Amino acid sequence: MPPPPAARIAANLRALREQRNLSIVTLAARSGVARATLTKLESGVGNPTIDTLYALADALGAALGDVIGESSTAPVEVVRAGAGTHIRGAVSGRLLDRIHGHRLAEMYDISFATKVRRATAHPQGVIESLLVTSGRLRVGPASSPVELAAGDFIRFPGDVPHLYEALGDEAHGVLVMSHP
Repeated sequence: MPPPPAARIAANLRALREQRNLSIVTLAARSGVARATLTKLESGVGNPTIDTLYALADALGAALGDVIGESSTAPVEVVRAGAGTHIRGAVSGRLLDRIHGHRLAEMYDISFATKVRRATAHPQGVIESLLVTSGRLRVGPASSPVELAAGDFIRFPGDVPHLYEALGDEAHGVLVMSHP
């Protein structure tokens, strides 16, 4: 049985930080996450927002899935409805898969609340691709977001400030983040 999400995030954060020879103080400074918050997360306590997790992943030069995911080497893997690693906030998602190849791609089943989520730039070369499955969204680079409806698809550079905003009720989609 896989470890609970808080324990998995704690172990992943600690391992990534140690692999990069970073102290908690240095990672806190690079990520903008308070040292006390980082200490709690590494001890398996706390409920981090997606913004906190992204800030830590970006400061570590890692993908979000490296922070929240568990590794699997099974030839066939099924993620049942409701299962998978969940992240919650103005944008809530569920990591579905991590695809390794020329680029790392992470696939999320994602929900958007009506609150605007303004995201800082991810590391250079990150690309976000989104298929809207229900509702309406305003999404894309902060300088030129577009409105999308169910069935619409967008791909945009994630290495620039960008935003997600549900228009009306909550919206849902499938997001793929690819990393160089």
